[in-house]
Amino acid sequence: MSFLRKLFGREEPEDVAVNLDVDRRKEQLLRLERALDALAAEMRGDHSMDDPAWRERVNEYHRLAGEAMTMRRGTPTREGVLDLVFEIRPLFTGPIPGGMERCGPLQDEVMAAAADLRELLPGEKGSK
Repeated sequence: MSFLRKLFGREEPEDVAVNLDVDRRKEQLLRLERALDALAAEMRGDHSMDDPAWRERVNEYHRLAGEAMTMRRGTPTREGVLDLVFEIRPLFTGPIPGGMERCGPLQDEVMAAAADLRELLPGEKGSK
């Protein structure tokens, strides 16, 4: 595999230690938790919970908010944060359907909060 990386110019450095800014990450996890809770609450009121797929998505967002809360109350790790945020997917991948416009900004906030958690903060990247 290393040979292919060199061949295609994609040589990557060895693993670099990452020291999370735990306090800042906890703030970001709280933002994500609140965004997921707000989206799930809007979804509960915006659409019939009789639809099994919709109900499952509400439950998914509720579960992810719980995971964010649990992680925030403990000591987050880089791997844990990445595992969490890579599970998050948008409610709608195209235009927001009529009558559900209030979910759009809430979905945007969820996705922005997840994107912020994926990025390393200044000072988190250590050395080999």
